[in-house]
Amino acid sequence: MQNLPIFNVVGLVFDGCQASGVTSPFDVFNVINTLWKQQLGEEASLYNCKLVSKTGAAIRCSNGMRLLTDNALTDDIKADLIIIPGVHHSNSKTLLDSLQRLQEECNWLKQKINDGCVIASNCSGVFILAETGALKDKEATTAWWLGGLFKKLYPDINHCADQLLVKSGLLYSTGSMTANLGVMLKIAEQQVGRQLTQSAAKTMLIDAAQSYASPYLFVQEHADHQDSLILAVESQLQRDISQRLTLNSLAQTHSVSVRTLSRRFKKANGVNLNNYLQSLRFVNTKLLLETTNLSIEQIAERIGYSSQSSLRRLFHKQLGISPKQYRQRVKQHAED
Repeated sequence: MQNLPIFNVVGLVFDGCQASGVTSPFDVFNVINTLWKQQLGEEASLYNCKLVSKTGAAIRCSNGMRLLTDNALTDDIKADLIIIPGVHHSNSKTLLDSLQRLQEECNWLKQKINDGCVIASNCSGVFILAETGALKDKEATTAWWLGGLFKKLYPDINHCADQLLVKSGLLYSTGSMTANLGVMLKIAEQQVGRQLTQSAAKTMLIDAAQSYASPYLFVQEHADHQDSLILAVESQLQRDISQRLTLNSLAQTHSVSVRTLSRRFKKANGVNLNNYLQSLRFVNTKLLLETTNLSIEQIAERIGYSSQSSLRRLFHKQLGISPKQYRQRVKQHAED
């Protein structure tokens, strides 16, 4: 292990990029470097991290941070891994305008992809990777709230809406900051081994186990209406999910008749309140199975099921497998 080569990590930055999309991954590699030196007494670093911008000039991130860069796109840059951060935007138009301004960066990425470089893109940065054409007929993901636009712009890409991390050959796409850090650990594990990367994960308290976006997709699919009453009811359902919630009790809490609440809820969401609550409990059960070690009994109590058997019946009805089997499947997926 002492004869490992130096790996070159390059962050592609531009005005309006999200600073954390590159600075946080760089921190991961810095911690690995530190542990490498501390644990094995090495002097040289394993990872060499640099920033590149179009002209080599400093750039201004979306949070106001000014970053000095090491290279321009025209320089001879050695890169084993290129990190693409998110693009700050206020709506779809400003995102599309930014993508248009980043065509030189896209062309540079095309060349690096052809050279066999690993690419890791996060959030709206996945749109930049998509612009290169390298994801055509491949799988990818992005931030859950950008899924609709991504599918519209890139119909030839298989958008994995329920995944927070997707690997397609040497191309990684992620839909959350945690998943982005998880990619860095996965890549580092392939390069320097599991022991060192696990030590880094423990040091930084990184838990990259959650790989599904189901709870966020559920909120997105049912939050397009503007009914203030139903939005308030939905908030209570999510907040008090462990409680025994009924149409009658909710109508009384929100000072409306049962008939009015039932009618407006169905109009806003396309499903009745009981079905909505059952679906909400199901996606939250999946989240707890994916991200915690809680027992089935503890999950049933936290999510508001009347019993463990009720939880198991619903789970088998929806997925055809038991909660235990689902947890094992997710664990195996995270280790692959």
